[in-house]
Amino acid sequence: MGDTETRLISLVNNNIEVDGQALDIPADLKVSLVNAGVSSMDIIALAQLVSLEFNVDFTVEECVSLKTLREVVDFLDSKAASATSP
Repeated sequence: MGDTETRLISLVNNNIEVDGQALDIPADLKVSLVNAGVSSMDIIALAQLVSLEFNVDFTVEECVSLKTLREVVDFLDSKAASATSP
């Protein structure tokens, strides 16, 4: 598991609950926060946390448009790669 995956899972585990329970995140990260029952307010809060944790612009619109945590990881990795490219 890569650093981005580990950090994102930690953010979700420490900040997101559904009906008082931690979200069950599969190893492949192919889980939709919306389909898992995460509230829109929690998704907005997570988008802000991701922006801070990864030091990237990550809008609520981008967060909602990315359907799974796997897509969020890929998005963050592509942002990191473009930031380090000359």
